[in-house]
Amino acid sequence: MKKKAAGRTMVFEEADVFTAQKYLRNLATGRSPLDGDDLAEDHLLRDPALVNALNLAANLLEAWMDNGGFNRVEPDRTRPFEISDADRRKIVISEEAVGIMTIANRISKVLPYDMKTVRYGQISAWLQYIGALEWEGETGKKRRVSTAVGEQLGIRNVSRRAADGTTYRKNVYDANAQRFILDNLEGIMSYSSQEKVREAAEKVEKSQAGKDAPETAVSSGPASAEPPKADPVSPEEA
Repeated sequence: MKKKAAGRTMVFEEADVFTAQKYLRNLATGRSPLDGDDLAEDHLLRDPALVNALNLAANLLEAWMDNGGFNRVEPDRTRPFEISDADRRKIVISEEAVGIMTIANRISKVLPYDMKTVRYGQISAWLQYIGALEWEGETGKKRRVSTAVGEQLGIRNVSRRAADGTTYRKNVYDANAQRFILDNLEGIMSYSSQEKVREAAEKVEKSQAGKDAPETAVSSGPASAEPPKADPVSPEEA
């Protein structure tokens, strides 16, 4: 990400932000940012006011990594998404493999300021839907990684080194994968809309089930000799 400051361009490397966020989180939890050892109970950085400030800074940097940039005030994007072939051709496709946030940012740059844009999370969810990505890891530490289908499209899971020397893994997309995403923007947005409708319907269904539960528990009718049979469950619902 680039930001203008005092007549010069400041470049924020993702790996550097990742390292800074880790250092701040260590300090906020009373640990040395370098070796992870606990700080003394009377250490200046244990002061509650400083701890709150450090946590805030760490949360802001975490938002940077999640959202692809620092939070900024923008007009509401209320216009439905649409893109012409001419604007689609303006989106940069690089020979160098890039991360999904970079692709999402490139898409946003060619769209009108008030139009709904394609978020990187929507792209990832759609790629998982078509079998190009899949979840890996334990609950709380899950991340999407490329499948055999994804590798054929040009998505690779690579190891990257942070500024402090530690390594982390991320998906990168070569020129073919970038082009594939740009060719399917309408499908990505359509799938995202359908998912939102489905999630909203599930919330309503759960809420209604909660309201009906007490009424179901109290019954004045005779006990059934045989419990009612449940409807068969499809593999998709299981």
